[in-house]
Amino acid sequence: MTFSGNRLARRVKFLLLAVGLVVVSVCGFLYWNAIRQELAPNKFLPQIKERERYSEIICSATIVKISPAGSAVRLQGREVSQWIAVADVDHVFKGTLDPKTIEFKYYGYIPPPEVSPPTAYFRPGIRYILFLRRHDSDLEVAIPVYQMEIELAPTNKAGYPVGTPELALANELVTAIQSAPETIGRLAATYFSWAEELIGKQAIPLVEPFLNSSDPLVRYQAAWWLSFRKVDAAVVGELKKTSLDQNVEEWARSGAQERLRDIAEGRYVP
Repeated sequence: MTFSGNRLARRVKFLLLAVGLVVVSVCGFLYWNAIRQELAPNKFLPQIKERERYSEIICSATIVKISPAGSAVRLQGREVSQWIAVADVDHVFKGTLDPKTIEFKYYGYIPPPEVSPPTAYFRPGIRYILFLRRHDSDLEVAIPVYQMEIELAPTNKAGYPVGTPELALANELVTAIQSAPETIGRLAATYFSWAEELIGKQAIPLVEPFLNSSDPLVRYQAAWWLSFRKVDAAVVGELKKTSLDQNVEEWARSGAQERLRDIAEGRYVP
């Protein structure tokens, strides 16, 4: 083979190698994109960090209206109804959203199961943390059917602290309990744990003021939650008060009694 022939052969070999690398890169991108889509599990996610993981957009917004969106479809082998929610966005914690008013799709089982993890349920006039993803040019809930949204206070009057989006989210959760102790406050321990997922030990000073809440069940949940992280006289005192209060609900009274026994025997203490 002549010198020019060798050079041509090397050029062809280089071009074939380059094309091969491009094909591998494209296939790799498509593969990992598909894997990413498969990673979104078809189940209820109790942890807020898991909800964050599978969401492209996290925002706080007030639902304006909801309406059916066409006929039923099948998801993961189940027939589900389609719904459209219109919401006014007031803050974005993750991702980007240009419009202040958005539409997003969510789903419901047909018929609703009698026993099931909580499913998506939006009420007009209520403000939520929304966990969303993009589907082409549209928005939909990050995990179909199961509840991802978290109810918030009607407004955020305190504003957002300087810091990370996680800190801003944690403060929203705390404000929600303060705004509605008799409704959202019944889930106070869950909200406290979500805040801890987001900001770690920084959640403890956010929870401590709830030991002085006007609502006895919120006070109990704050004491119970703190007792696994910081046992002091205020925590033990509130647990004792709840354990003796005949006006408080039985589940709280018995829970306080059990936790006091654990502390006395050195179980599950920080």
